[in-house]
Amino acid sequence: MTRVFQVGGVTVKFIMVNQVMFYRLLLVFTILLQGCSGNNIMAAASEDVIQVNKEDKYKLVASEGAPKLYPMEVIAGSFFDPDGGSIYVPNKSTLHHGWGRGRSNHLVGEDLKALPHRLSIAFFSYTENKFYRGDFKLPYQKILKLFKEGYVSPHDGNQITYYKIIVGVAPGGFVSVWLQSYDRITEVFTGYATEEEGNWKSVNNNPDFTREEYVRLGIEDVLKKEEILSIKQNGIPFGLWETYSQRYNWQLVLNGMAFEKNLIDRISYFNGEHDFLYYPMDGAILTATRAIPSNFYFVWAREGKDGLVVDLKFNEAEILSAFKKLGSHNEPLKLEFRMVKKANGKNDLTIWLQNEKETIELKKFTAETYSKP
Repeated sequence: MTRVFQVGGVTVKFIMVNQVMFYRLLLVFTILLQGCSGNNIMAAASEDVIQVNKEDKYKLVASEGAPKLYPMEVIAGSFFDPDGGSIYVPNKSTLHHGWGRGRSNHLVGEDLKALPHRLSIAFFSYTENKFYRGDFKLPYQKILKLFKEGYVSPHDGNQITYYKIIVGVAPGGFVSVWLQSYDRITEVFTGYATEEEGNWKSVNNNPDFTREEYVRLGIEDVLKKEEILSIKQNGIPFGLWETYSQRYNWQLVLNGMAFEKNLIDRISYFNGEHDFLYYPMDGAILTATRAIPSNFYFVWAREGKDGLVVDLKFNEAEILSAFKKLGSHNEPLKLEFRMVKKANGKNDLTIWLQNEKETIELKKFTAETYSKP
């Protein structure tokens, strides 16, 4: 009689002659195998052991979000911390408020909480009519470092830190996790959940609506007719949100213009992040990689005139294509703002992306200007 066992990931076959001898041999083989791989086993175990100190607890709420054009619904989810606690992810709402934007704020539990090291989430994608589920290990040390360091807010000069953790879910099962503060949203994790069969009653338990009817009505409730038509004609851009999360080695260059207080009040990125930026860039900021920017909001310091508020938005297709072409091999990039005064006295702003060999003008941006309040 042959007995088959799995020991340390290795398949072991024994031909049984004597039952007592069989178990003795199995015990010896197990000890030998663990002796060979024991260092790896102990190393893996030590990586999972996280000691949470009292000072490593913070005010924290959880929130949920999804892309504007692709409504989603969280079925169930929780952030788990190393102390054995958890914060549930708000659920049962149709999400379509924008990538990086949390919809709900539920204040639960103790005032100060341990930071999460794992995420478990199940969700439904309306435009795909599919369920997804994922269990993820989060970068605890990175999250802890960001909370501990915090930053000085450019708007009031106070030292502050993050207070919210957001999980975003997108078509194809893409999942992103951000930390949010008053001036900053920082992406700390991305991954893919796995498609699963799911339980339709967890979305709708009303027998008066078929699944197809409910999904259709759910989409029509949050999207315009032309948006629905566009999705039907062009399909769902699977992989787009992973593209958003790609980071590049780029820095800002100003030519012929300046920012009031040398500050960009807000930069928004396609990956859902928000930040502020002092110019000129220096230190760690200069060498840090960043996602592709979608929007700049700043006060243009005009010589001899009051500052002018500028809300500048990039064309998504144009700037994504430019970054992919010039920065696909991690080349250092410069995003240059050039301000030139024309013969008629009017100022003309052009924007260029360049590496050491090539330059692309970004022509499709829009810039709205306002007087300072």
